[in-house]
Amino acid sequence: MQSALKEIVSNTEYFITKHQGQRDEWNAKVVENKSRREQVNGQKREIYDEIERQRTVRDKENAMVREAKAEREKANKEFNTLRIEIHGVDSDTRGKRRDGDSPDFIRKKMRMLEDKYERGQFTGKKAEKQFQNDMKQFARKLRDAEASMKPAGGSDVNSELDALRVACDGAHSRVIAAAEAAQAAHDLMGKLTDETRRLNDEHELAHRAFVTAKVEADREHQYYIVAMRCIWSSRHLLRASQDRAEGIQPSRADALPGNIDLMSALMAGKTLSTEQLMTMKRDD
Repeated sequence: MQSALKEIVSNTEYFITKHQGQRDEWNAKVVENKSRREQVNGQKREIYDEIERQRTVRDKENAMVREAKAEREKANKEFNTLRIEIHGVDSDTRGKRRDGDSPDFIRKKMRMLEDKYERGQFTGKKAEKQFQNDMKQFARKLRDAEASMKPAGGSDVNSELDALRVACDGAHSRVIAAAEAAQAAHDLMGKLTDETRRLNDEHELAHRAFVTAKVEADREHQYYIVAMRCIWSSRHLLRASQDRAEGIQPSRADALPGNIDLMSALMAGKTLSTEQLMTMKRDD
């Protein structure tokens, strides 16, 4: 019987060591995945804060767009009103020839004619004379067109009209700049939102790994506890058998009170500390 008990003790010690090692490995994975999960949560909080900051920037820039648009509309109305007062209701067509030629259009025609002349397309006296006559006619047309573009009313009126034109251009530039800034903030919010989705998936994986490791660690711990119960009982049976063989009658008083209390707690399913479990493993 003693040899059988010794074999049970030996096998049980192997299982204790095995399940204790596996439990510690799973507990290490519990700590690792819990740490990773908390790290991902921290990254998510930082990104959510940045999204809110970018939302503030976007809303502020959109408000500036609306404000600049209102300024631009007001300046345009004032500019158009003053322009009509100076030139009249047909001011949009002034500065253009009856057939639609504007100063810019006339200059373009003159450049095209000069290019042809420089490429040698006007050869002979007759052709050169025609070129000179055409250039003179274009020059007169250009002077007439430019003269028709000059506003009446003196320098004060012209300055006021120029100032309104500058105001229109400035407001338009602010609209474009604010709109681009708002769009940039909105685009960044989209990228950050995509990153939170990726982190959500990573968090889910870490959480699942944490739960799996926790379950396995608890399972290995239960195996470890069962093995501890077995070796405790086997050692006491072995000691009792040895005592009988030596003529010593065992009594309940011979058992260590501390071990009895620990074993009772273990059998009741209570959790013991590492120090308490190590106490139970000692042969004494």
